[in-house]
Amino acid sequence: MTKNKVLWLLGLAVTTLALFFFFRLFRLNTVPVFVDEAIYVRWSQVMRTEPTLRFLPLQDGKQPLFMWATIPFLKFVSDPLVGARLLSVLAGVGSLVGLGVLSYLLFSDIFIALFSTLIYAIVPFTMFFDRMALADSLLASFGLWSLIFAYQFAKTLKVEFAMFLGFAIGGGLLTKSPAMIYYPWALLALIFFVDHSKLNRSNIIKIFWGLFLALVISQGMYAILRLGVGFQMIGARNQDYVYSFKEVLGHPFMPLLENLTKTADWLFLLLSPTVLILGLLGFLNPKTRRQYLFLILISLLPLLFQAFIAKVYTSRYILYAVLPLIPLAGLGLHWLSSRKGRLIQASIVLFLSVPLILSFVYLLNPEIAPMSFDMRSGYFSEWTAGTGQKEVANYLLTEEAKGKKIVVFTEGTFGTLPDGLQIYTEGHPNITIVGSTPNIFEIPSGLLNTAKTNDRFFVLNSSRNHLPASEMAKLELIKSYPKFTRPDGSFESLLFFRLK
Repeated sequence: MTKNKVLWLLGLAVTTLALFFFFRLFRLNTVPVFVDEAIYVRWSQVMRTEPTLRFLPLQDGKQPLFMWATIPFLKFVSDPLVGARLLSVLAGVGSLVGLGVLSYLLFSDIFIALFSTLIYAIVPFTMFFDRMALADSLLASFGLWSLIFAYQFAKTLKVEFAMFLGFAIGGGLLTKSPAMIYYPWALLALIFFVDHSKLNRSNIIKIFWGLFLALVISQGMYAILRLGVGFQMIGARNQDYVYSFKEVLGHPFMPLLENLTKTADWLFLLLSPTVLILGLLGFLNPKTRRQYLFLILISLLPLLFQAFIAKVYTSRYILYAVLPLIPLAGLGLHWLSSRKGRLIQASIVLFLSVPLILSFVYLLNPEIAPMSFDMRSGYFSEWTAGTGQKEVANYLLTEEAKGKKIVVFTEGTFGTLPDGLQIYTEGHPNITIVGSTPNIFEIPSGLLNTAKTNDRFFVLNSSRNHLPASEMAKLELIKSYPKFTRPDGSFESLLFFRLK
């Protein structure tokens, strides 16, 4: 390898790492706490305090690995939300490295591997969710490493790679249920990459033995959850998100067409049009058609399956299925960079600048970002967005520092409120946060009956506020925290009241 190539490789690697960490760490706490983030962080705090509740997420049908892994971050980072989001950044590092390794294994070219990691670092899809305290980045990282070990097992038939495959799938199963798709991924890797000319009896036995080990290890890891109360809730809660096969057969196109439209929208907005074009250009290399088809099938399999059965379908649910498309864009970028002509070379800047600019907009001014409806409503404009909650918590902590005892009632018993306030007031015994009914038609009696020696507050979202004038007269508005404007011009606000 020439000196110029080495310098190009070093420059590309350093640029990729710099962009990755900048987009993940800069202003990490600016996006308001999301409903699921509040729940996960609160569970982590409770499990840290009370070891007997280490399987607490099972009661809501959630696998607990993300929450378990969050606990150490809570010990060293003062802001609990930032601590939990750092775990997703770390999972993003795993995905970044995994994507580079997978690309190199498939295409045997270090430049394609680095181009793939560069694209991963700058596309809004990965940038946004690597910054959120959600399990999806961790799930995606396990998915990439399951592909790596499945490929290595298919190429070598070595038992250690089958064992590593089992650990990767097991980690995914302890994170979220969609990791079940990693089993078919492993089978596809065998179909595509086992040397069929050497399929003798001995190698067939190795294949079945390796698959058996991967299954036993992964299911053995998953069986750990049976130690906790509420294991059966995982299956029960999964039914809230998907249609049964009987329902799908009864209306096969009802969720499918709508969900496929959403998928196309997410790919266009979050991967960006130019990255999709780069993915198409990757097909022009005739030497890599088999690997290209493999990655397409790996991505399409979960995308189509989810589109068929999903009742609840949001962009983060497909993150793990989208990542295998990025090496195709890296392949296309490599093909483009190998062409001659200044115009073609200059087009590389355009292809990369589009996702780069979009990520900067997401980072610096998300209100004007070309964001999908589910993201804008869920993370920024509706009750699920925790705008103002940290500010309210800081106000309460300031009041507590004056020696006051504080009681706060909120709308809702689970989710953004009250969990979004509880995560910031954890460890402050003079602040009591109490949830109430989701829709408020009267001031909770518990707040009215609380001793008047306490400072009494009420926090709710404006869309949940149905209080009549007679009840509103009992409250003094301290501050209103408006969220992003909806398409119709209206907006939700977090209302922070003091009881008169």
